[in-house]
Amino acid sequence: MKSFILAVAAIAVFAGCVTKPTVVTDTPARVFEGAAVVLGPIRLDETTVILDARPAFDYSVGRVPRSFNINWFDYSEREPKMRGWPQKDLFAAARRLARMGISPDSKVVVFGNGPEGQGEEGRIAWMLAYLGVNNVQFARFGSVKSRLTTEATPEMARTNFDNNEGFNALGSDPSRDSGAGSDGRAIPEKKSDGTAIWKPEPIRSLIASRDEVKGSFEARATERPWSFNGRPVKLFRLVDVRPSSEYLGKSGGIRARKIPNLDAINVPWKEFFDSNMRPEKDIAARLVSVGVRPEHRVIVLDNDGVASCAVTMALRALGYSDAGCYAGGYNDLLP
Repeated sequence: MKSFILAVAAIAVFAGCVTKPTVVTDTPARVFEGAAVVLGPIRLDETTVILDARPAFDYSVGRVPRSFNINWFDYSEREPKMRGWPQKDLFAAARRLARMGISPDSKVVVFGNGPEGQGEEGRIAWMLAYLGVNNVQFARFGSVKSRLTTEATPEMARTNFDNNEGFNALGSDPSRDSGAGSDGRAIPEKKSDGTAIWKPEPIRSLIASRDEVKGSFEARATERPWSFNGRPVKLFRLVDVRPSSEYLGKSGGIRARKIPNLDAINVPWKEFFDSNMRPEKDIAARLVSVGVRPEHRVIVLDNDGVASCAVTMALRALGYSDAGCYAGGYNDLLP
């Protein structure tokens, strides 16, 4: 009886919320082809577009040459409850990215504050992948050796960089990671002249819509296979990546305690990454042990769609080829 009441309450939450914008327009056949790239070694060279998702002040103190400061919020819907959703005008997003030299064929690396942040670098990487950019990676700032430039307090910036163990944890060629070109000379700092405007071709499976989450709940898809909109029939798994204290309602205030029981498994987002914000390979075995398998449709949730999107990219790299993020997060679900 208790489970029935919880189910009714959760469905009521879904039904009572305002309809959100449609953010996917592609066909189900499109797949993300860059999963292996996410896990591969990071190399910075003349062709790499470097994005820095740290706060603007941190970027001004010390940054990688030729990098662009970027904020995930600038590519999202503006209404507070909807801010986790990608902006509806995907062409506008593509135009802004093109001015940074980004196209679907670009090689992009996104740096951020790693586990000390909120997963912003992973959110930017997810957004690029969603729009059709396949060659995208992300890591903690300072995890890859590179010539550092500063605009303020250069000694503090260099010290911070050195203390962050400026090395590539995956062992790529140091001559490629040092900020040097193929001839060993330093890459000159420059800004991109932009690239041609391109048509976004979003990868539908990287995002989970309200209808999919609601439908999977109503169909009890965690217990029996279910198909959403003609996709392959699969078992579903919901993974809540908030801190365990929030998941248990012991922190986060009254709002956290109002979150409906969606039968989600809790694995805090930081456990998906190592200290350099690279996907933690050992987490895959733990997920399988709690019933989250690579063949499942895995939907990742948190409060606002930042860390959950980063986790989605980690899952893709670890072989979960049908992992998607509920980008609106619980902020979108609650009335």
